[in-house]
Amino acid sequence: MQKEDESRRMWIRFLSGDNGAYEWLYTEHVGPLYRYGLHFGVGAEGVEDCIQEVFAGIYRNRKRQAVPEHVATYLMVSLKNCLLRSRQRIDRTREAETDGALDFLLEPTVEDTFIDNEQEENRRKAIEQILDLLTPRQKEILYYRYIRELEMEDVCRLMELSYQSAQNLIQRSLKKIRENFKKTPSDWV
Repeated sequence: MQKEDESRRMWIRFLSGDNGAYEWLYTEHVGPLYRYGLHFGVGAEGVEDCIQEVFAGIYRNRKRQAVPEHVATYLMVSLKNCLLRSRQRIDRTREAETDGALDFLLEPTVEDTFIDNEQEENRRKAIEQILDLLTPRQKEILYYRYIRELEMEDVCRLMELSYQSAQNLIQRSLKKIRENFKKTPSDWV
């Protein structure tokens, strides 16, 4: 309530010709107005333009201005009205430019992002379940062969295994995975 009372006092001083009070009103209210305006989907530049338009209008019409009961509310309503007018102008321009076609957004929607995150989490859990079944040596050989994509000769050297032993270990690892998980990776999606 104190801030609102101070805003009203400054408004009265502004109406009586005090430009410092006008600057105070602008400085005090521009931040909250900007954050409020961003909720209308006009974009930062549109919000900034409308804030300037609101304060320019107040200054231009100061001789006819009354003292609002709630300065912050008055400024928010003024900004909202300006943003709506701006949005209507933008919509009319777009409609004229596109023959009324709807906007096609290339950015992923919130739902797309949520679904992608959920699918990725399901895949991660499935992989963790698979890895929990394997011995450390089985994990190691699958890592070298399929994640690092090393040639079999390099895998054999790293793990100190013969070629046939490495092949057998990979086959036993894959068989264990297949036996325990009948799902294919496409089922994880």
